[in-house]
Amino acid sequence: MLKQVLIIANPASGKGLAQEYADKLRQVIEEVYQAQVEVRSTEGLGDAIRWSKSAMDNGFDTVLCLGGDGTVNETVQGLMLAEERPYFGFVPLGTVNDLGRALGYDMNPDCAIEQYRNVQTVPLDIASVNDRYFMNVLAIGSIPEAVMNTDSDDKNKLGFLAYVKDAVGKVLGDNSYHLEIEDSQGNVTQLETDLLIAGLTNSVGGYEEMFSFADYDDGLLHLAAVKGSSLVDYAKVALEGGVQEEGETDNLFVLSDHAVKIRSLNAEDEIASNIDGDEGPTLPLELTVIKHALKVIVPKEQ
Repeated sequence: MLKQVLIIANPASGKGLAQEYADKLRQVIEEVYQAQVEVRSTEGLGDAIRWSKSAMDNGFDTVLCLGGDGTVNETVQGLMLAEERPYFGFVPLGTVNDLGRALGYDMNPDCAIEQYRNVQTVPLDIASVNDRYFMNVLAIGSIPEAVMNTDSDDKNKLGFLAYVKDAVGKVLGDNSYHLEIEDSQGNVTQLETDLLIAGLTNSVGGYEEMFSFADYDDGLLHLAAVKGSSLVDYAKVALEGGVQEEGETDNLFVLSDHAVKIRSLNAEDEIASNIDGDEGPTLPLELTVIKHALKVIVPKEQ
């Protein structure tokens, strides 16, 4: 680990400072671990997938990436497609950085880079959804649709408030989907909802207590869906205290399982999912947790 290192940087991340941060990371890795390091900057979609997929074939034992959740997701896609998977790490440079929060990375890029002076490896669960992978969250509903369409300039100026601004109008639209959810034992639940979230870690949308009971290596997918779609329905969930580990309430459906299927009960609806902040597959969806899929580098607890 950290002997032959590929650093993948998305130059659009970190408010345009990703290349500068990549150089700082390279210096730390070379200094502390006497590693051979190559830095590559992405120029288009799919670069991070191709480079991480072929990393071991090209002699790299470690892949590090710098970017937001989308860049991290692309890197993970490539690693999961590889026959042999190198060690994986990253520096969070996005607006929300859910996986970084869950793994204990500092949200200040300079501080996160300094954390690489004292690291350890832990197993990380990854989930497959149809022919894709995600490392943190899958979501369905108007709010995730708003997140996918949030302007990048707004994200840089407003941070997480940019998502809130775009999401409020969607909620007021009072839309909903009729879904069927099937767990690994074949139990089926039908419900009407405008927000379904399935997470692998505790952090969703920058809220680090969304699934406070979840661990990134517990082998489980934690799903929650609001029953209904009005502001009143959301208010009821808030009054209940949000997502609780013990399960379903009058206003919230909650499920923890290693495999879940999600279908639309209206054949005419074309419902898209959001995975790790970007557009994912359309329903029907088949989600499966791949326990301990990657060896991820994380800061050692001080």
